[in-house]
Amino acid sequence: MPKVFFYLLLATVVSAFANPFLDSLVAYADSLASGARLGVSVRSVKTDSIVYSHKGNEWFTPASTQKLLTTAAAIETIPLNYAPKTLLHLEGVRRNNVFSGYLRIEGRGDPNISARYYPNALFFPSNLTDSLRGRGIDTLRGILDLDTSFFRGPRKPPQWRARFFDAWYGAEISSISFNDNCVLIEIRPGAKDGDSVQITLIPDVGYVKINNEMTTGGRGARHKHIMDPVKPEITFTGTIGAKTSLTTMVLPVRNPPAYFKAAFLKSLEQSGIVYIEDKNVLRGKALDSVVLAGPPLKSLLDEINQRSQNMHAEALLRILGQYEKQDGSVESGILAQKLFLKNAGLPVDDFKIADGSGLSAQNSLKPNSLTRVLTYMKKQKEGDIYVASLAIPGVSGGGKRVDVELKDDIRFKTGFIEGVHGLAGYIAADGDTLAFAVYLNNAQRVKEATARDLLDTLVGRIAKRHNSEVEHLEIGKKLWQDGYAIKNIHERINYFANRLRNKPYFLGPTGEGMSVFPSYKPRVNFNEMDCVTYIEHVLALAYAKNYDDFFNILQNIRYKNGVIEYNMRNHFLVADWIKNNGFTIGSEQWAMPGAVTNSDLDIFEKEIDKKKFFKDSKIENPKISIEFLHKDKAIIYADTVKFVRDTVFGVIILSDLPGLDAAHTGFAVNRKNGGLMFRHASQLKGRVIEEPLSDFLKTTRIKTPGIAFFRFKEEDL
Repeated sequence: MPKVFFYLLLATVVSAFANPFLDSLVAYADSLASGARLGVSVRSVKTDSIVYSHKGNEWFTPASTQKLLTTAAAIETIPLNYAPKTLLHLEGVRRNNVFSGYLRIEGRGDPNISARYYPNALFFPSNLTDSLRGRGIDTLRGILDLDTSFFRGPRKPPQWRARFFDAWYGAEISSISFNDNCVLIEIRPGAKDGDSVQITLIPDVGYVKINNEMTTGGRGARHKHIMDPVKPEITFTGTIGAKTSLTTMVLPVRNPPAYFKAAFLKSLEQSGIVYIEDKNVLRGKALDSVVLAGPPLKSLLDEINQRSQNMHAEALLRILGQYEKQDGSVESGILAQKLFLKNAGLPVDDFKIADGSGLSAQNSLKPNSLTRVLTYMKKQKEGDIYVASLAIPGVSGGGKRVDVELKDDIRFKTGFIEGVHGLAGYIAADGDTLAFAVYLNNAQRVKEATARDLLDTLVGRIAKRHNSEVEHLEIGKKLWQDGYAIKNIHERINYFANRLRNKPYFLGPTGEGMSVFPSYKPRVNFNEMDCVTYIEHVLALAYAKNYDDFFNILQNIRYKNGVIEYNMRNHFLVADWIKNNGFTIGSEQWAMPGAVTNSDLDIFEKEIDKKKFFKDSKIENPKISIEFLHKDKAIIYADTVKFVRDTVFGVIILSDLPGLDAAHTGFAVNRKNGGLMFRHASQLKGRVIEEPLSDFLKTTRIKTPGIAFFRFKEEDL
């Protein structure tokens, strides 16, 4: 089935979104390859009830979505401030600046001894050696002992396929690790054909041996590498063209504790500390210890759920076993996960757990049960942290995945091993959050891109079906395209203000968004408007340089610095909204044909009560002064003035209420026969209307001392 036809099929059936929709997807999945199975579960977080399910109670291999269970159990079992430690113990005797005995390095599972959170990969080992230098030790004689007993079991999980151990994602697991137990390899051609190629290791601590049998020649890169199954030795053969750019790859390193030891010895050398191996020394009494803590649990969650780091997930599984069962084994980690499920009232028997990362094909789960886990986690105290650890479309987590325009509406975890594709996480919905888990199994003969497209499209369509904010974005894009030919900013404002006439009035129609951290009010809403959101939507359309800019410009108008938080919203029209958007207000705005003189202006001054919105005692209530035209004079002025050409101004209807600067706002535009028209979202009329400004001032129920105008920024398209 062609991809285009599949999209048309989805568009047709999504409106029903019942069995016909699921049946169509199943049919499409079946057409991809014989035996391919599609599983779907979508659950309401609010009601903990199934919204859609297809084979949701059947068994599926989850691939890396298994990490969602590992991290859920960890965040519910281990304190968030838990930080894996690495300890250096001095066990022997010291005479002056010489230590003799055992230098024991005890690893407690920190997977982040790398350049991920530090300036370089050797930064952490160097901190250990610097601690020795700080104690006045410049010579070590004896045995460097690496204690890896915190984790128990083989470094190569037997459930994994053998070929995984030759890939970065199959790095060995140890309680002492270095640089993700991997090395970055850079390959550069020689100057001319026949020259040896240059192979560089990053970091190079003198541990990994490279057998370089590559030569410069031909076009492009035609090479292969062979990894010794036990020794840290890699052989490269083949050719690379002299004009070929840099080639890089990341490969795993055998025996991680020995890799760390080499890095530590390198750090000793750089610190100027002499190490003399002496196997005849005796282990003495404990003289001193150095304890270094790595990044806390929250950082591990991000690496696992966003970047799908398998080694981190496996380390966390064993840490979980240590924390819950005092045994850092896979078996104890699995028992800890089952205990989490039992204590949470979740179906233990619906999960067959083989590892922490999902790299084993022996993992199995039921989609409906995974969405129960996701629903449970969203409701917990640390639920927002769990959700925030997931990937964002177009930002993190393996590339684009679902539509980038849904980046604020979806958080997800991907999964892929041969023949298995998975996608699970959360979708923001109108008044709810949906937990989802979708799988395509037995898909060995399906192209990876095709399978990913199937799951991505399914999740994207669910999101668009259940989130009206997406619909409003589409309306905004269509409106922007309709006005694209208009370049002058005043004409653009006038055009879009006119296009939104007759929209229904509703007070407070927008909020901080129906995201997975919801306020349940959309951040964009073309269905209903109040006076401020009306002009905000108009200005966002007018100032957008392309239709993708609309949303971000709207949020920058509504929030200080575009930070979408309640306490960053421009609540006060004059004190916040006009000021933070760079619009101008003052007596110079009156210098136009028919304008009054400065002697006709009054000064409106009052204190703005910001504590009305924020219960923070540190917030100061500012005093502002506004030059304004008294209401009686404004009525006359509004009937006689005519703006230059099609200039559009903003109108402030001042408030006489204590602590409030403005009671109403809208646009002022020229009237055909002279005077000004007022376009605004009228609560009295229940919609966006246009009427003579003088008529509004004569009939308004708002108790106002008068009006002021503000000028918009001059930014033509």
